[in-house]
Amino acid sequence: MRKLVCAAAVVAAALSATTALPAGAAVTPGSWSAPFTPAGASSRVIGVHSVLMYTGKVLLFGNLRPTAGYVYDPVTGGTTEVDPPADVECGAMEPLTDGRILVVGGHAKGAKGINNILLFDPATLTWTPQPSSPQGRYYPTATRLPDGRVLISGGFTNNGTMNPDMEVYTPPPAGGSVGTLVKVGGPHPSGLYPHQWVLPNGKVLEVTSRSTSILDTSTWTWTNYSRPNTNHGSGEAAVLVPGSASGSTKVMLLGGKLSTGATAAAETFDAANPTAGWTNVASMPQARTHMSPVLLPDGTLMADAGNSSGNYNGPIYTSLSYSFGANTWTTLAAQAKRRAYHSAAVLLPDGRVLSSGDTGTGGGLNTMELYSPGYLSAGARPTITAAPTQAAHGATFTISTPTTGSHAVLMEPGAATHTADFSERIIALSTTPTTGGLSAVAPSSTVALTGWYMLFVVDSAGVPSTAKWIHIG
Repeated sequence: MRKLVCAAAVVAAALSATTALPAGAAVTPGSWSAPFTPAGASSRVIGVHSVLMYTGKVLLFGNLRPTAGYVYDPVTGGTTEVDPPADVECGAMEPLTDGRILVVGGHAKGAKGINNILLFDPATLTWTPQPSSPQGRYYPTATRLPDGRVLISGGFTNNGTMNPDMEVYTPPPAGGSVGTLVKVGGPHPSGLYPHQWVLPNGKVLEVTSRSTSILDTSTWTWTNYSRPNTNHGSGEAAVLVPGSASGSTKVMLLGGKLSTGATAAAETFDAANPTAGWTNVASMPQARTHMSPVLLPDGTLMADAGNSSGNYNGPIYTSLSYSFGANTWTTLAAQAKRRAYHSAAVLLPDGRVLSSGDTGTGGGLNTMELYSPGYLSAGARPTITAAPTQAAHGATFTISTPTTGSHAVLMEPGAATHTADFSERIIALSTTPTTGGLSAVAPSSTVALTGWYMLFVVDSAGVPSTAKWIHIG
């Protein structure tokens, strides 16, 4: 027993060392809103895909033949219809450096990909076709690189076979509307929705339930490392563990679906020491698959709902909170609707979480629910009275706040679907207390990729402010 306790302490210490975020108050269950359909009960929009934009509004789309979409305003509760011009459900989404949203691939009959690549403009609410993916993509991944280009990989082709190609999309120049697409590197079959993150050294870490690889983008070559300790099957979730101002090299893989049911396993991999392989951390209280992982500004992870077997069987209505520092799980409040396969969840600028989707009979379908974490009822919230809307990499900037003893974090807005999030990350800023606020330093381009971020001030109890939007780079 003593050896187990010591081992748990070692894991917790290792995770705490990487978060570099002050410990907050104990996690409380929080609360959910009642389910709602902002566009009306007859709306065809199912929030299979959910993307928070720099306008503070959320692009949601889903359903097939045709895919339907709208932009939802969490402040007013209103929606604007923005149906995409292709069946992009089961594609990938990635915010570009200027805030436009790249959408890659989608679904054709028979689990086959489509060739379409689209660009959505949050300012004009319009879709613009981009160069087509030569073989098509279904369940691909899109990852923004430090230079602003986007790596596209994984998924099925338009004939239903695994797509082994990597492509790089270059966004249009300022004032332009159409980018370019080129094939790079050799064959690399990444599977379906591979999880990818840019590391502080500029390389790309890729994790699936059965593989671990690191891509050198200067040569477009991969180095393979040991696979995860547990077979997570499909429907697994993964996140970049919160890091310091110098970035994070550690990721966490959790849950997943096997033929015998879901798994409760969770484990981490540190790309700073890749040959060490994977380390098991505390298992979830129950086996889950099809969770939506959401990083919160207090430095914790929310695992939103899910189910215990198949795509929709054994619904689990409660979410979970994971403390990276303590290596512990806490059960959160239960929502009313099932959110399993084809669901998504994203953090909003006010600190709440928007949960949507699940296309199965009896699931969430066209409804959404809003989760208010416990920190929103923990007393007065910090405020940001002034902050710049832009900061260059490495530049020092001032955050005006009357809250003493606080720290600041950047949070990249989520782009979530199918247990994957192609964008979210949290970065603890290097700050110095000043009269009337904090002096902060914007991270490097490989830690905070050029683009829009939510800037939160968080007090010593883990209570966050409402976010201000800032463009880094």
